[in-house]
Amino acid sequence: MNIPPYLVAAAIAFIVTYAISLEMQWIARRLGAVTPPGGRHIHTRPIPRMGGLAIFGGVMLALLMALPIDSPVALVREPRYLILAVPYKPLVSPLVGVILGAVAITVLGAVDDLRALPGRLKFPLIYVAAAIPVMFGLTTSFLTNPLQGTSVPLGVAGQIFTVIWLGSLAIALNSIDGVDGLAAGIAGITGATLLMAAAPRGDVATMTLAAAVVGASVGFLRHNFHPARIFMGDSGSMLLGYLLGAASVYGLFKAATALSLAIPVLALAVPIADTGYAIVRRYRKSVSIFLPDREHLHHRLLDRGLTQRQTVLVLYLLSAVFGLGGLAAAGINRSASLAVLGTIILVVLLLVRRLGLFRLRGTAAADLPDPANLR
Repeated sequence: MNIPPYLVAAAIAFIVTYAISLEMQWIARRLGAVTPPGGRHIHTRPIPRMGGLAIFGGVMLALLMALPIDSPVALVREPRYLILAVPYKPLVSPLVGVILGAVAITVLGAVDDLRALPGRLKFPLIYVAAAIPVMFGLTTSFLTNPLQGTSVPLGVAGQIFTVIWLGSLAIALNSIDGVDGLAAGIAGITGATLLMAAAPRGDVATMTLAAAVVGASVGFLRHNFHPARIFMGDSGSMLLGYLLGAASVYGLFKAATALSLAIPVLALAVPIADTGYAIVRRYRKSVSIFLPDREHLHHRLLDRGLTQRQTVLVLYLLSAVFGLGGLAAAGINRSASLAVLGTIILVVLLLVRRLGLFRLRGTAAADLPDPANLR
């Protein structure tokens, strides 16, 4: 019986995260890490946060145990013994950097959960943490032109792109964590998409990273789906976004084509678009881009009469469709891929226009919450 490393990672992450989440509810309350209702928050009772530390525990144990495994674990039956054969190899430097960066970004998120950091300090520190794996060699060294098939070396630009990509995904997933179960569900869907993208290449490391995210997300979702008993907080949402970015960049080592970028970009289209629009919206209103508001996509859907569960399920469906679109675009010939991407973009624009998301709404100053109340 052979057990693939990514299944080992998913199982460990799921079990540990599910179990620790129960304890983190008590710990968060004792530490005062509780999100009160009111303001831009839609919940009606105080909810403990810092569930991200449970996610961190599950993910880290899964990665430390499964990443060094480079081939399936074998369960061998002997006449008198049942032997578990685990092939092992030392971690390569980029993966060591990914783990260290995950530790750094979780510590930053946990500090923010306990004692809210100003955005002007927190966001630069996110990119500092995102630079750690790059210092260990994780980067996008080149891309392949999808029209001509020629390789385009990136050099330092690839390192800069990697830092921006990792940090921005951490911020993006943190930005949409405003409805019970939304961030965890989208992280799980994206992780599954990246796992499927890496499977045909036999990219075990990328599959293991993605599977750990899927396992931890599903394990936490049991406690976080509406009505939530605990929030993941910044420590969880930033960690999951960072790991998804790391998995997608590591996957580019073996498939550095421009079209392969369609997979993570489309799978994360909901948080990426929502965060990008939030920045534009706040800039046009001449308010700080770090100041939270109640005009995110999930808030718009709630305002149109959807329940929390309906809102989450709609956004789950969108993420799944976009992810499948990315897989289709990267798996067929160039002309057809561009046609698929063009169709997806057109449909998205029509949907956004139909929902009225292009229109800016006036927001009274009293409606803007204290930036310390991040959720």
